[in-house]
Amino acid sequence: MFNREVDYPTAVASYDDAGVEAAIEWCLEHMQDSDTLTVWTSLKSNLGNCEKLERLVNRYSNVEHVTSRQGGFVSNPGPVLMAWPDMDDIAKMASNRHLRAMCVITWNENQIRPWVTAMNPDILGDGSTWERHTVTLDPVLVEALQSLTLTINHNNTIAGGFEKDQVVGVLLALHDAGVPMNGQAMQGWAIAHGWSRENPKRLAQYVNDINAGKRPRSRSLIQSDYIATLRRRVSEGNKD
Repeated sequence: MFNREVDYPTAVASYDDAGVEAAIEWCLEHMQDSDTLTVWTSLKSNLGNCEKLERLVNRYSNVEHVTSRQGGFVSNPGPVLMAWPDMDDIAKMASNRHLRAMCVITWNENQIRPWVTAMNPDILGDGSTWERHTVTLDPVLVEALQSLTLTINHNNTIAGGFEKDQVVGVLLALHDAGVPMNGQAMQGWAIAHGWSRENPKRLAQYVNDINAGKRPRSRSLIQSDYIATLRRRVSEGNKD
C-alpha cells in the first residue's frame, strides 16, 4: 500500500578529475528540456573544494547550488549531483519530488557503501573501491524489510506511533529468532527502497540498540508463526 521503490537512475562517482567529469556528463545526459541541474553540498564553502563543480555552478544559468545547511531544498525538476554526502544526506534527498536522477560523488566510500551495495548505481570514474561490497543481508531479513516497506506510511516518522510499533515489533521478532541484523547495511537497503528523511537512520539505531541488548517498546503483536511464515516465503521464492 505504501510502496515507494526508487525508480530514478542513480550513479556514484570517484572524487578525482575523471570521476567528477563523468558525474557532470552523466547528469547532463539525464536532463530534459527546461530541467535544472542541482548541485548539492553540505556547506556553501564546500563548493570551493572542487574547481570543476564551482565552475559548473557559476557558468550556467540552469545549474543551481543548494546546501544541507540551508535545507537542501530542490525547487526545480532535474538531476541532482550530490558532492560528498553521507547516507543520512542521501536519505533526505532521495524522496524529493523534483528528483529525476541522482549522482553521488564520494569522499569516504565506507560512509555510503551499504547504499551503493543495495542501490547498484552506475559506477563512474575509478570503480575499484566498489569491488568490495558490504555485508549480505539474510534473505529472511530482506523479506521482513520488504513487508515493512509496504506496511508503514513513509510520510510518517518511525520514531513513534503505529510505524514505530510495527518496525520495532518486527526487529525484536527477528532478533529473538536469531536472524542476524546489521544496522548500517539495513540503512542502505532502506534508502534504496524508498525509506526517506530520518527513517533509515532511525531503523539503523533501533537495530544497533537491539543488538546491544536493549528492548525498545512496541505495542505490535507479532504472531508466533511470523518468522516461520517469512522463511516459507523465502523458500517458495527460491523455487521460482
